[in-house]
Amino acid sequence: MDMNEITALLEQHPDIRKRVEELLNIMKGGRHDEILLADDAEERVITATRGMGRDVLQNWADDRSKKASVQLERRVGSAKKNVKKKSIG
Repeated sequence: MDMNEITALLEQHPDIRKRVEELLNIMKGGRHDEILLADDAEERVITATRGMGRDVLQNWADDRSKKASVQLERRVGSAKKNVKKKSIG
């Protein structure tokens, strides 16, 4: 994957972009050099990494759900999704 692909993906997923920026800020020592101890940096990296993991998995699940829906629609052209049943009474 080249930088153009990475940039395009980050533009499509602003939540992931935010997490990457957060990690880069930690690497630089914080926003105003507020990270002074390795323990503080480690805790922030762990928190940011966990958050990124959740975001990545959520994006993956959303993508898989969309793909499955498209595949189902292709297989069953008459399939209706999220249609409320009408009462005859």
